[in-house]
Amino acid sequence: MGDTIVKLYQKQNFVISEDILRIIRKNNLTLDEALLIIYFSHMKNHAMLDVDDIKTKFGMDELDIMKAFAHITEKNLITIKMERNRDNKMEEIIDLTPFYESIAIDLGDEVHNNSVASVFNSFEQELGRPLSSMETSLINNWLDRGISEDLINAALKEAIFNGTFTLRYIDAIISEWNRKGFKTGADVDVYLKKRKNNKQKRNEDLFDYNWLDEDE
Repeated sequence: MGDTIVKLYQKQNFVISEDILRIIRKNNLTLDEALLIIYFSHMKNHAMLDVDDIKTKFGMDELDIMKAFAHITEKNLITIKMERNRDNKMEEIIDLTPFYESIAIDLGDEVHNNSVASVFNSFEQELGRPLSSMETSLINNWLDRGISEDLINAALKEAIFNGTFTLRYIDAIISEWNRKGFKTGADVDVYLKKRKNNKQKRNEDLFDYNWLDEDE
């Protein structure tokens, strides 16, 4: 199998994205299974199970190819669909949509986890110390309630501007914003600008506002 890897690297167009490798690791694919995924992904939108071509490229025997193909199908990483070719004959096409959807989900989870981590980091930076278990629990409660990371960060900035940096105060602001239906910091800005225009206070600071003592 070492010769297979050498042959792959000898091909000038051999490029495997990090996203593909991550999903390969995540699904615990064997080398044969990974090679088939890579092979199909490089064939773009017209991937086919060409056993002879795979044997030539990777040095795999037919039995190993079919076993690997069966396994990645069972793992729901690929599906088989029928399409008509240029000769109007039906042929089996390998659809990698499930595999690409796995990549999309994985990337989405990574972005979300990074975003959540940045929320905790922002609070710790402002506090100048690690969060206590109670503070961590409160932030997690906001996230569990569906409060966006953007709105939480906006509430943090609001508290800093108002000179009242306590999580209890931030919690009260978030509750008020949530009651008003705000989802992002941009929603808050739009609301304040409308109030500013309605009251014709041209020099009003958007953050100089007491959310907890408001007359509707």
